[in-house]
Amino acid sequence: MDTITRSSAEPLLSKGFVFLMAMTCGICAGSNYYNQPLIYSIAEALHATAEQVAFTIVIGQLSYAVGLFLLVPLGDLFEKRSYICLLMCCTGLAQIGLSWSQTLTVLYSFTFLATFFSIATQVLIPFAAGLASPQKSPQVVGTLMSGLFLGILLARSIAGLLSTVWSWHAIYLISGILILVCALIMWLKLPKIKNEKKINILQIYRSLFTLATHQPHLLRRGLAGGIGFGILALIFTTMTFILANAPYHFNDFQIGLFGIVGLAGVFATTWAGKKIAAHRENKVALVCIWLLVLAWIPLFFAQKSLIYYAIGVIMAYFGLSAFHVLNQNLVYRLSVEARSRINSIYMTLYFGGAALGSFIAVYAWKHSGWMMCVILGLTMAILAFAIDRFDFYKMHKIVQEMKP
Repeated sequence: MDTITRSSAEPLLSKGFVFLMAMTCGICAGSNYYNQPLIYSIAEALHATAEQVAFTIVIGQLSYAVGLFLLVPLGDLFEKRSYICLLMCCTGLAQIGLSWSQTLTVLYSFTFLATFFSIATQVLIPFAAGLASPQKSPQVVGTLMSGLFLGILLARSIAGLLSTVWSWHAIYLISGILILVCALIMWLKLPKIKNEKKINILQIYRSLFTLATHQPHLLRRGLAGGIGFGILALIFTTMTFILANAPYHFNDFQIGLFGIVGLAGVFATTWAGKKIAAHRENKVALVCIWLLVLAWIPLFFAQKSLIYYAIGVIMAYFGLSAFHVLNQNLVYRLSVEARSRINSIYMTLYFGGAALGSFIAVYAWKHSGWMMCVILGLTMAILAFAIDRFDFYKMHKIVQEMKP
């Protein structure tokens, strides 16, 4: 496709093309979550403990956060179509390498590489938002986020099914091939946008710190979103531990199938996009944050009642999914020219929180069990509530002005 300007690219955003981008987001993002229902199967194949294999979840979240910080800002430097497709190709090849893992070292290494480059979706989403008009942008972001969350949900179920009827290696091989196919489709379909501003790598990374220090609202949304995602990471990291043991004794497929209860997240992103377009941001924030807090009431009974457990997961997933769409729409408004860098800061905090939540989950489960996980999860929800509701930066300025 010939190089075009950003303003002339909007007509390309047909419903069919947006759907293709949503599918791409789902396939790329979902590839990072195959390991969650497979912990015990991989552990058995590699002669390792479940906790050692579960550490791949922490590695994946940390690697993704590093990729967000180092690679996403370069979306404001390079031509985005080429950059997105290059990242997807690296991810696909790493996934194929992951399918050949025979030792923990190889498993850890390819997990790091696969998730490090899988940040292509975090360049694609703000890119698509920039192609749309301000009125259409929330719906486009909501649709792409729906595809992303649906991909994550189906990834767990498909991984569990293939592991049960075939081998856990197969899911990574198929995933790698699918991502390479999606890279080809995006190369053919995405517009090649001419960079309107010249900026070098040093300026980009320096501007990250400038944005972080001069945009307190960005840090506030990033911290609240990161803690929220940390809560969800805690829930899904411990899901295999809860369901594979008494009283449930689920196999890989049943564990992955249970993850579909998070389908509420797909509806949440669409609902949030419509409410934000109608300027109901505060209502969305209140609903989301209360769901993250109240979800821990049914989650408390996770080891006793599958129904209560499912209700708690649905509440948390709906709350976090809509909250994430809200946060992204809010931070994208800060600067059109620096959207990739803004998204980098926000998503680094977001997945940094997920890495922390995964680590807390593995550590707390190993040493104190589910009860400690519930206490820590509720504490994180209350902290997210406080950050969302109170503008500490504004309060600090008021206090400073009151001083003689």
